[in-house]
Amino acid sequence: MKCLRCGYERGPRDEAPAWQCPSCKVAYVKASAAAAPVAPPEPASKREPVQEDREDIESGIQEWQVARGQKVLIHCIILNFVLRAVDRAQLFPDLVMLGFYMLTAAWSLLGVVRICSGLQRSQGQKILFMVLTFFPLINLIVLVYLSVKATRLLRDAGWSVGLLGARQ
Repeated sequence: MKCLRCGYERGPRDEAPAWQCPSCKVAYVKASAAAAPVAPPEPASKREPVQEDREDIESGIQEWQVARGQKVLIHCIILNFVLRAVDRAQLFPDLVMLGFYMLTAAWSLLGVVRICSGLQRSQGQKILFMVLTFFPLINLIVLVYLSVKATRLLRDAGWSVGLLGARQ
């Protein structure tokens, strides 16, 4: 893909996300939107690939959201186990531990929202998943369910998904 802002041609070894130019770091959607009013009208046969490129970019952004959300959820699950061990060892006062647990819960909500947004879930489903994360055992089921859905989407898109999340 060629960036409309700087003209850089994306290579197969570039490490930037699929939706971002590796050279100038601008989102392809923004570059195409900025260049759209200036560009002369093109024949209909040339407009179709641009639409396909936009769809590829949008699906790349969704995949990126799912991958980031999955990493956040995995880290939150691990952090909860660590916090539980620290809590049992009574290394910190109860109020400090409560603060750590609340920060972890807020961070996991961010992961849930990212995954649900990437999976194109409705607002109601996002809220339902967020509420369910506050119930013991059900939250683990919800987090594993979202992680499995995220893994399927990412593997179908060609991402490598391991124990600690996805890599492109």
